[in-house]
Amino acid sequence: MPADATKPVVILPELWQRPEMLKALRNRDIGQVLQLIRQYAGVSQTRIGTAVSLSQGKISEIMRGTVRITSFEVFERVADGLNMPDSARLALGLAPRRLPAVSSHPQRTPPSDEAVPSPGTGLLTPYLASLTGASSRPVISGLRHVLTGHIQAEAIMGPLLLINAVQDQVPVVRQVCRVTRGADRTEALSFASELLEFCGWLHQDLGDFTRATTWTNKALDYAMELGDQRVISYILMRKSIIATEAGDYGHGLGMANAALANPDALTPRLRAVILRTRATANAYLGEAADSARDSETALAEATAGMTQSETDRAPYCTPAYIAMETGATRVLLGEATAAIAIFEASRSQWPESSQARDHVLFLTRMATAYAIAGEHEQACAVTEDALSRMQALRSSRVAGQLTVLRGHLARWSTDPYVADLLTRLGIISESFSLPAPQPQGAR
Repeated sequence: MPADATKPVVILPELWQRPEMLKALRNRDIGQVLQLIRQYAGVSQTRIGTAVSLSQGKISEIMRGTVRITSFEVFERVADGLNMPDSARLALGLAPRRLPAVSSHPQRTPPSDEAVPSPGTGLLTPYLASLTGASSRPVISGLRHVLTGHIQAEAIMGPLLLINAVQDQVPVVRQVCRVTRGADRTEALSFASELLEFCGWLHQDLGDFTRATTWTNKALDYAMELGDQRVISYILMRKSIIATEAGDYGHGLGMANAALANPDALTPRLRAVILRTRATANAYLGEAADSARDSETALAEATAGMTQSETDRAPYCTPAYIAMETGATRVLLGEATAAIAIFEASRSQWPESSQARDHVLFLTRMATAYAIAGEHEQACAVTEDALSRMQALRSSRVAGQLTVLRGHLARWSTDPYVADLLTRLGIISESFSLPAPQPQGAR
Protein backbone atom coordinates (compact mmCIF):
# COMPACT_ATOMS: atom_id res chain seq x y z
CA MET A 1 0.00 0.00 0.00
CA PRO A 2 1.41 3.47 -0.87
CA ALA A 3 2.71 5.46 2.06
CA ASP A 4 0.03 8.15 1.75
CA ALA A 5 -2.88 5.70 1.44
CA THR A 6 -3.82 6.00 5.10
CA LYS A 7 -3.66 9.78 5.24
CA PRO A 8 -7.08 11.33 5.92
CA VAL A 9 -8.92 12.79 2.96
CA VAL A 10 -9.09 16.56 3.40
CA ILE A 11 -11.73 18.36 1.35
CA LEU A 12 -12.21 22.11 1.53
CA PRO A 13 -15.75 23.19 2.51
CA GLU A 14 -16.04 25.17 -0.73
CA LEU A 15 -15.98 21.99 -2.81
CA TRP A 16 -19.15 20.68 -1.15
CA GLN A 17 -20.96 23.87 -2.21
CA ARG A 18 -19.99 23.81 -5.90
CA PRO A 19 -23.14 23.55 -8.08
CA GLU A 20 -21.90 20.40 -9.81
CA MET A 21 -21.20 18.76 -6.46
CA LEU A 22 -24.64 19.64 -5.07
CA LYS A 23 -26.23 18.27 -8.24
CA ALA A 24 -24.28 15.01 -7.92
CA LEU A 25 -25.27 14.67 -4.26
CA ARG A 26 -28.95 15.27 -4.95
CA ASN A 27 -28.80 12.73 -7.79
CA ARG A 28 -27.03 10.30 -5.44
CA ASP A 29 -24.37 9.92 -8.12
CA ILE A 30 -21.44 8.82 -5.96
CA GLY A 31 -19.31 8.23 -9.04
CA GLN A 32 -19.58 11.90 -9.99
CA VAL A 33 -18.96 12.94 -6.36
CA LEU A 34 -15.71 10.96 -6.32
CA GLN A 35 -14.67 12.33 -9.71
CA LEU A 36 -15.11 15.88 -8.44
CA ILE A 37 -13.08 15.09 -5.31
CA ARG A 38 -10.37 13.56 -7.50
CA GLN A 39 -10.42 16.62 -9.78
CA TYR A 40 -10.50 19.42 -7.22
CA ALA A 41 -8.89 17.87 -4.14
CA GLY A 42 -6.26 15.79 -5.92
CA VAL A 43 -7.03 12.70 -3.83
CA SER A 44 -6.03 9.32 -5.23
CA GLN A 45 -8.45 6.44 -5.69
CA THR A 46 -6.46 4.45 -3.14
CA ARG A 47 -6.83 7.14 -0.47
CA ILE A 48 -10.55 7.48 -1.18
CA GLY A 49 -10.98 3.71 -0.99
CA THR A 50 -9.17 3.53 2.34
CA ALA A 51 -11.29 6.35 3.75
CA VAL A 52 -14.60 4.74 2.79
CA SER A 53 -13.56 1.09 3.30
CA LEU A 54 -13.79 0.11 -0.35
CA SER A 55 -11.06 -1.34 -2.59
CA GLN A 56 -9.27 0.84 -5.12
CA GLY A 57 -10.75 -1.35 -7.87
CA LYS A 58 -14.28 -0.79 -6.59
CA ILE A 59 -13.67 2.98 -6.40
CA SER A 60 -12.47 2.87 -10.01
CA GLU A 61 -15.64 1.05 -11.11
CA ILE A 62 -17.84 3.55 -9.26
CA MET A 63 -16.03 6.51 -10.84
CA ARG A 64 -16.33 4.97 -14.31
CA GLY A 65 -20.06 4.43 -13.79
CA THR A 66 -19.94 0.64 -14.21
CA VAL A 67 -21.08 0.29 -10.59
CA ARG A 68 -23.73 2.55 -9.09
CA ILE A 69 -24.20 2.91 -5.34
CA THR A 70 -27.80 2.51 -4.14
CA SER A 71 -27.39 1.11 -0.60
CA PHE A 72 -28.10 3.34 2.39
CA GLU A 73 -25.28 1.64 4.30
CA VAL A 74 -22.73 2.50 1.61
CA PHE A 75 -24.01 6.08 1.34
CA GLU A 76 -23.44 6.42 5.08
CA ARG A 77 -19.97 4.87 4.82
CA VAL A 78 -18.96 7.25 2.04
CA ALA A 79 -20.36 10.27 3.86
CA ASP A 80 -18.56 9.34 7.09
CA GLY A 81 -15.31 8.42 5.38
CA LEU A 82 -15.18 11.69 3.44
CA ASN A 83 -16.23 13.66 6.53
CA MET A 84 -19.14 15.24 4.64
CA PRO A 85 -20.59 18.32 6.31
CA ASP A 86 -24.23 18.11 7.26
CA SER A 87 -25.25 20.30 4.33
CA ALA A 88 -23.78 17.71 1.96
CA ARG A 89 -25.31 14.82 3.91
CA LEU A 90 -28.74 16.42 3.64
CA ALA A 91 -28.30 16.97 -0.10
CA LEU A 92 -27.46 13.26 -0.35
CA GLY A 93 -30.62 12.41 1.55
CA LEU A 94 -28.90 11.42 4.81
CA ALA A 95 -29.61 12.70 8.28
CA PRO A 96 -27.14 15.21 9.77
CA ARG A 97 -24.40 13.54 11.76
CA ARG A 98 -24.13 15.96 14.65
CA LEU A 99 -25.05 19.40 15.94
CA PRO A 100 -22.81 22.23 14.73
CA ALA A 101 -19.90 22.60 17.12
CA VAL A 102 -19.93 25.69 19.32
CA SER A 103 -16.51 27.20 19.93
CA SER A 104 -15.33 30.28 21.78
CA HIS A 105 -12.28 30.51 19.55
CA PRO A 106 -12.25 32.47 16.30
CA GLN A 107 -12.21 30.38 13.12
CA ARG A 108 -10.67 31.06 9.73
CA THR A 109 -13.80 29.78 7.98
CA PRO A 110 -17.39 29.43 9.18
CA PRO A 111 -18.57 25.95 10.19
CA SER A 112 -19.52 24.02 7.07
CA ASP A 113 -22.89 23.19 8.64
CA GLU A 114 -23.92 26.82 8.30
CA ALA A 115 -24.30 26.34 4.55
CA VAL A 116 -27.73 24.74 4.34
CA PRO A 117 -29.52 23.52 1.21
CA SER A 118 -32.98 24.75 2.14
CA PRO A 119 -34.80 26.91 4.69
CA GLY A 120 -35.49 25.14 7.96
CA THR A 121 -32.47 22.82 7.91
CA GLY A 122 -30.89 24.74 10.78
CA LEU A 123 -33.95 23.97 12.88
CA LEU A 124 -34.05 20.36 11.71
CA THR A 125 -30.52 19.53 12.86
CA PRO A 126 -31.08 20.00 16.63
CA TYR A 127 -34.50 18.38 16.31
CA LEU A 128 -33.00 15.23 14.80
CA ALA A 129 -30.34 15.12 17.51
CA SER A 130 -33.04 15.32 20.18
CA LEU A 131 -35.02 12.33 18.93
CA THR A 132 -35.00 9.28 21.17
CA GLY A 133 -36.73 5.93 21.18
CA ALA A 134 -39.20 7.27 23.72
CA SER A 135 -40.25 10.13 21.44
CA SER A 136 -40.50 8.09 18.25
CA ARG A 137 -44.10 6.87 18.59
CA PRO A 138 -45.76 10.32 18.58
CA VAL A 139 -43.42 11.42 15.76
CA ILE A 140 -44.43 8.47 13.55
CA SER A 141 -48.10 8.97 14.47
CA GLY A 142 -47.96 12.61 13.43
CA LEU A 143 -46.10 11.89 10.20
CA ARG A 144 -48.62 9.17 9.33
CA HIS A 145 -51.42 11.72 9.40
CA VAL A 146 -49.36 13.98 7.14
CA LEU A 147 -48.59 11.14 4.72
CA THR A 148 -52.26 10.16 4.53
CA GLY A 149 -53.09 13.72 3.49
CA HIS A 150 -50.29 13.74 0.91
CA ILE A 151 -51.49 10.47 -0.62
CA GLN A 152 -55.03 11.79 -0.90
CA ALA A 153 -53.87 15.08 -2.41
CA GLU A 154 -51.53 13.36 -4.86
CA ALA A 155 -54.36 11.24 -6.26
CA ILE A 156 -56.08 14.50 -7.23
CA MET A 157 -53.19 16.83 -8.16
CA GLY A 158 -50.32 14.54 -9.12
CA PRO A 159 -46.80 14.62 -7.64
CA LEU A 160 -45.35 17.99 -8.62
CA LEU A 161 -46.46 20.08 -5.63
CA LEU A 162 -45.89 17.36 -3.04
CA ILE A 163 -42.57 15.73 -3.79
CA ASN A 164 -40.33 18.14 -1.86
CA ALA A 165 -42.59 18.13 1.20
CA VAL A 166 -42.61 14.33 1.27
CA GLN A 167 -38.84 13.98 0.84
CA ASP A 168 -38.25 16.50 3.64
CA GLN A 169 -39.68 13.93 6.06
CA VAL A 170 -37.10 11.28 5.16
CA PRO A 171 -34.27 12.48 7.49
CA VAL A 172 -36.67 12.47 10.44
CA VAL A 173 -37.92 8.96 9.69
CA ARG A 174 -34.40 7.63 9.17
CA GLN A 175 -33.31 9.03 12.52
CA VAL A 176 -36.35 7.51 14.23
CA CYS A 177 -35.42 4.12 12.76
CA ARG A 178 -31.89 4.53 14.13
CA VAL A 179 -32.88 5.25 17.72
CA THR A 180 -36.01 3.10 18.13
CA ARG A 181 -36.08 -0.43 19.48
CA GLY A 182 -38.67 -3.08 20.28
CA ALA A 183 -42.29 -2.86 19.11
CA ASP A 184 -41.91 0.84 18.29
CA ARG A 185 -39.13 -0.04 15.86
CA THR A 186 -41.50 -2.33 13.98
CA GLU A 187 -43.88 0.60 13.53
CA ALA A 188 -40.99 2.87 12.50
CA LEU A 189 -39.74 0.40 9.88
CA SER A 190 -43.24 -0.07 8.50
CA PHE A 191 -43.74 3.67 8.14
CA ALA A 192 -40.26 4.19 6.67
CA SER A 193 -40.92 1.60 3.97
CA GLU A 194 -44.27 3.22 3.17
CA LEU A 195 -42.87 6.76 3.01
CA LEU A 196 -39.91 5.83 0.81
CA GLU A 197 -42.10 3.72 -1.48
CA PHE A 198 -44.36 6.77 -1.88
CA CYS A 199 -41.29 8.85 -2.76
CA GLY A 200 -40.56 6.27 -5.46
CA TRP A 201 -44.11 6.53 -6.78
CA LEU A 202 -43.89 10.35 -6.95
CA HIS A 203 -40.73 10.15 -9.06
CA GLN A 204 -42.30 7.46 -11.25
CA ASP A 205 -45.30 9.67 -11.95
CA LEU A 206 -42.87 12.46 -12.83
CA GLY A 207 -41.31 10.15 -15.41
CA ASP A 208 -38.00 9.83 -13.51
CA PHE A 209 -37.54 6.07 -13.41
CA THR A 210 -33.97 6.20 -12.11
CA ARG A 211 -34.90 8.05 -8.93
CA ALA A 212 -38.09 6.02 -8.65
CA THR A 213 -35.99 2.86 -8.57
CA THR A 214 -33.56 4.35 -6.04
CA TRP A 215 -36.28 5.32 -3.57
CA THR A 216 -38.14 2.03 -4.02
CA ASN A 217 -34.95 0.07 -3.36
CA LYS A 218 -34.52 1.99 -0.10
CA ALA A 219 -38.11 1.17 0.81
CA LEU A 220 -37.37 -2.50 0.16
CA ASP A 221 -34.36 -2.33 2.52
CA TYR A 222 -36.67 -1.27 5.36
CA ALA A 223 -39.28 -3.86 4.36
CA MET A 224 -36.70 -6.65 4.43
CA GLU A 225 -35.61 -5.62 7.90
CA LEU A 226 -39.26 -5.47 8.94
CA GLY A 227 -39.77 -9.00 7.63
CA ASP A 228 -43.43 -8.47 6.67
CA GLN A 229 -44.15 -10.58 3.57
CA ARG A 230 -47.07 -8.40 2.52
CA VAL A 231 -44.99 -5.24 2.60
CA ILE A 232 -42.09 -6.96 0.82
CA SER A 233 -44.39 -8.28 -1.92
CA TYR A 234 -46.05 -4.90 -2.39
CA ILE A 235 -42.72 -3.13 -2.85
CA LEU A 236 -41.48 -5.84 -5.22
CA MET A 237 -44.66 -5.19 -7.21
CA ARG A 238 -43.78 -1.48 -7.30
CA LYS A 239 -40.30 -2.35 -8.59
CA SER A 240 -41.99 -4.44 -11.28
CA ILE A 241 -44.14 -1.53 -12.45
CA ILE A 242 -41.20 0.87 -12.59
CA ALA A 243 -39.07 -1.59 -14.55
CA THR A 244 -41.89 -2.27 -17.01
CA GLU A 245 -42.68 1.42 -17.55
CA ALA A 246 -38.95 2.04 -18.07
CA GLY A 247 -38.96 -0.56 -20.86
CA ASP A 248 -37.23 -3.41 -19.00
CA TYR A 249 -40.09 -5.87 -19.46
CA GLY A 250 -38.19 -9.02 -18.54
CA HIS A 251 -37.08 -7.53 -15.22
CA GLY A 252 -40.62 -6.30 -14.63
CA LEU A 253 -41.93 -9.84 -15.12
CA GLY A 254 -39.26 -11.23 -12.82
CA MET A 255 -40.10 -8.79 -10.03
CA ALA A 256 -43.82 -9.59 -10.34
CA ASN A 257 -43.05 -13.31 -10.06
CA ALA A 258 -40.92 -12.62 -6.98
CA ALA A 259 -43.77 -10.62 -5.45
CA LEU A 260 -46.08 -13.62 -5.92
CA ALA A 261 -43.65 -16.15 -4.48
CA ASN A 262 -45.80 -16.56 -1.32
CA PRO A 263 -49.37 -15.88 -2.53
CA ASP A 264 -51.07 -17.44 0.52
CA ALA A 265 -49.48 -14.81 2.76
CA LEU A 266 -51.13 -12.00 0.79
CA THR A 267 -54.59 -10.43 0.85
CA PRO A 268 -56.88 -10.71 -2.19
CA ARG A 269 -56.20 -7.05 -3.11
CA LEU A 270 -52.45 -7.56 -2.96
CA ARG A 271 -52.66 -10.65 -5.15
CA ALA A 272 -54.85 -8.68 -7.57
CA VAL A 273 -52.50 -5.73 -7.88
CA ILE A 274 -49.48 -7.99 -8.41
CA LEU A 275 -51.30 -10.12 -10.98
CA ARG A 276 -52.34 -7.06 -12.98
CA THR A 277 -48.67 -5.93 -12.91
CA ARG A 278 -47.56 -9.29 -14.26
CA ALA A 279 -50.31 -9.14 -16.88
CA THR A 280 -48.91 -5.83 -18.14
CA ALA A 281 -45.34 -7.15 -18.34
CA ASN A 282 -46.58 -10.22 -20.21
CA ALA A 283 -48.53 -8.01 -22.63
CA TYR A 284 -45.39 -6.01 -23.47
CA LEU A 285 -43.56 -9.30 -24.02
CA GLY A 286 -46.31 -10.47 -26.39
CA GLU A 287 -47.46 -13.30 -24.11
CA ALA A 288 -51.17 -12.84 -24.80
CA ALA A 289 -52.45 -16.01 -23.12
CA ASP A 290 -50.45 -15.43 -19.92
CA SER A 291 -51.54 -11.81 -19.80
CA ALA A 292 -55.23 -12.72 -20.25
CA ARG A 293 -55.05 -15.39 -17.56
CA ASP A 294 -53.42 -13.01 -15.07
CA SER A 295 -55.97 -10.28 -15.83
CA GLU A 296 -58.90 -12.65 -15.31
CA THR A 297 -57.52 -13.91 -11.99
CA ALA A 298 -56.72 -10.34 -10.90
CA LEU A 299 -60.34 -9.30 -11.45
CA ALA A 300 -61.58 -12.22 -9.35
CA GLU A 301 -59.14 -11.35 -6.55
CA ALA A 302 -60.07 -7.64 -6.67
CA THR A 303 -63.75 -8.57 -6.41
CA ALA A 304 -62.99 -10.72 -3.36
CA GLY A 305 -60.96 -7.84 -1.97
CA MET A 306 -64.04 -5.63 -1.82
CA THR A 307 -65.13 -7.55 1.30
CA GLN A 308 -61.74 -8.34 2.85
CA SER A 309 -61.42 -7.28 6.50
CA GLU A 310 -57.64 -7.00 6.58
CA THR A 311 -55.89 -3.74 5.74
CA ASP A 312 -53.09 -3.57 3.19
CA ARG A 313 -51.32 -1.06 0.96
CA ALA A 314 -53.60 -1.55 -2.04
CA PRO A 315 -57.02 -0.12 -1.07
CA TYR A 316 -57.16 1.47 -4.54
CA CYS A 317 -57.18 -1.96 -6.21
CA THR A 318 -60.88 -2.20 -7.05
CA PRO A 319 -62.53 -4.14 -9.87
CA ALA A 320 -62.76 -0.86 -11.82
CA TYR A 321 -59.02 -0.32 -11.42
CA ILE A 322 -58.26 -3.84 -12.63
CA ALA A 323 -60.59 -3.32 -15.59
CA MET A 324 -58.66 -0.17 -16.54
CA GLU A 325 -55.37 -2.06 -16.48
CA THR A 326 -56.88 -5.02 -18.33
CA GLY A 327 -58.16 -2.73 -21.06
CA ALA A 328 -54.69 -1.21 -21.37
CA THR A 329 -53.11 -4.65 -21.83
CA ARG A 330 -55.66 -5.48 -24.55
CA VAL A 331 -54.62 -2.33 -26.41
CA LEU A 332 -50.96 -3.32 -26.07
CA LEU A 333 -51.81 -6.69 -27.61
CA GLY A 334 -53.61 -5.06 -30.55
CA GLU A 335 -57.10 -5.91 -29.32
CA ALA A 336 -58.69 -2.45 -29.29
CA THR A 337 -62.26 -3.69 -29.74
CA ALA A 338 -61.96 -6.04 -26.77
CA ALA A 339 -60.43 -3.19 -24.74
CA ILE A 340 -63.39 -0.92 -25.52
CA ALA A 341 -65.86 -3.52 -24.20
CA ILE A 342 -63.87 -3.80 -20.95
CA PHE A 343 -63.61 -0.03 -20.54
CA GLU A 344 -67.30 0.57 -21.18
CA ALA A 345 -68.37 -2.15 -18.77
CA SER A 346 -66.49 -0.49 -15.89
CA ARG A 347 -66.89 3.19 -16.81
CA SER A 348 -69.78 3.83 -14.43
CA GLN A 349 -67.87 2.35 -11.47
CA TRP A 350 -65.39 5.22 -11.20
CA PRO A 351 -65.95 7.60 -8.24
CA GLU A 352 -66.34 11.27 -9.04
CA SER A 353 -64.17 12.87 -6.35
CA SER A 354 -61.19 10.65 -5.52
CA GLN A 355 -58.45 9.05 -7.63
CA ALA A 356 -58.73 11.81 -10.22
CA ARG A 357 -55.49 10.84 -11.94
CA ASP A 358 -56.49 7.20 -12.37
CA HIS A 359 -59.91 8.28 -13.65
CA VAL A 360 -58.31 10.55 -16.26
CA LEU A 361 -55.84 7.81 -17.19
CA PHE A 362 -58.77 5.43 -17.62
CA LEU A 363 -60.58 7.87 -19.93
CA THR A 364 -57.52 8.68 -22.06
CA ARG A 365 -56.78 4.97 -22.49
CA MET A 366 -60.40 4.38 -23.44
CA ALA A 367 -60.30 7.24 -25.97
CA THR A 368 -57.11 5.77 -27.40
CA ALA A 369 -58.78 2.38 -27.86
CA TYR A 370 -61.68 4.03 -29.70
CA ALA A 371 -59.25 5.94 -31.94
CA ILE A 372 -57.28 2.79 -32.78
CA ALA A 373 -60.55 1.03 -33.63
CA GLY A 374 -61.39 3.85 -36.06
CA GLU A 375 -64.36 5.18 -34.07
CA HIS A 376 -63.32 8.82 -33.99
CA GLU A 377 -66.62 10.28 -32.74
CA GLN A 378 -66.57 8.10 -29.63
CA ALA A 379 -62.84 8.81 -29.20
CA CYS A 380 -63.51 12.56 -29.28
CA ALA A 381 -66.42 12.32 -26.83
CA VAL A 382 -64.36 10.39 -24.28
CA THR A 383 -61.43 12.77 -24.78
CA GLU A 384 -63.70 15.72 -23.96
CA ASP A 385 -64.75 13.96 -20.76
CA ALA A 386 -61.09 13.45 -19.83
CA LEU A 387 -60.15 17.08 -20.57
CA SER A 388 -62.91 18.34 -18.29
CA ARG A 389 -61.36 16.45 -15.36
CA MET A 390 -57.72 17.51 -15.69
CA GLN A 391 -57.73 21.03 -14.18
CA ALA A 392 -55.27 20.79 -11.25
CA LEU A 393 -53.76 17.46 -12.31
CA ARG A 394 -50.06 17.17 -13.18
CA SER A 395 -48.88 13.71 -14.13
CA SER A 396 -46.20 12.50 -16.52
CA ARG A 397 -48.06 9.22 -16.99
CA VAL A 398 -51.18 11.06 -18.13
CA ALA A 399 -49.06 13.37 -20.31
CA GLY A 400 -47.53 10.31 -21.97
CA GLN A 401 -50.97 8.82 -22.62
CA LEU A 402 -52.13 12.13 -24.09
CA THR A 403 -49.19 12.01 -26.50
CA VAL A 404 -50.26 8.54 -27.64
CA LEU A 405 -53.88 9.66 -27.98
CA ARG A 406 -52.95 12.70 -30.06
CA GLY A 407 -50.97 10.44 -32.39
CA HIS A 408 -53.97 8.23 -33.05
CA LEU A 409 -56.42 11.14 -33.43
CA ALA A 410 -54.11 12.89 -35.90
CA ARG A 411 -55.41 10.84 -38.84
CA TRP A 412 -58.64 12.90 -38.63
CA SER A 413 -56.82 16.23 -38.29
CA THR A 414 -58.57 17.63 -41.40
CA ASP A 415 -61.82 17.59 -39.44
CA PRO A 416 -62.09 21.07 -37.84
CA TYR A 417 -63.46 19.70 -34.57
CA VAL A 418 -60.67 17.11 -34.28
CA ALA A 419 -58.10 19.77 -35.18
CA ASP A 420 -59.38 21.96 -32.35
CA LEU A 421 -59.34 19.00 -29.97
CA LEU A 422 -55.74 18.20 -30.93
CA THR A 423 -54.76 21.81 -30.22
CA ARG A 424 -56.36 21.68 -26.77
CA LEU A 425 -54.67 18.37 -26.02
CA GLY A 426 -51.34 19.92 -26.95
CA ILE A 427 -51.89 22.90 -24.68
CA ILE A 428 -52.85 20.65 -21.78
CA SER A 429 -49.80 18.44 -22.30
CA GLU A 430 -47.46 21.44 -22.34
CA SER A 431 -49.10 22.94 -19.25
CA PHE A 432 -48.16 19.83 -17.29
CA SER A 433 -44.55 21.06 -17.37
CA LEU A 434 -43.40 17.48 -16.97
CA PRO A 435 -41.08 15.33 -19.10
CA ALA A 436 -43.63 12.84 -20.43
CA PRO A 437 -42.04 9.36 -20.64
CA GLN A 438 -41.67 7.87 -24.10
CA PRO A 439 -44.70 5.71 -24.89
CA GLN A 440 -44.00 1.99 -24.64
CA GLY A 441 -46.05 0.36 -27.39
CA ALA A 442 -49.45 1.53 -28.64
CA ARG A 443 -51.28 2.15 -25.36
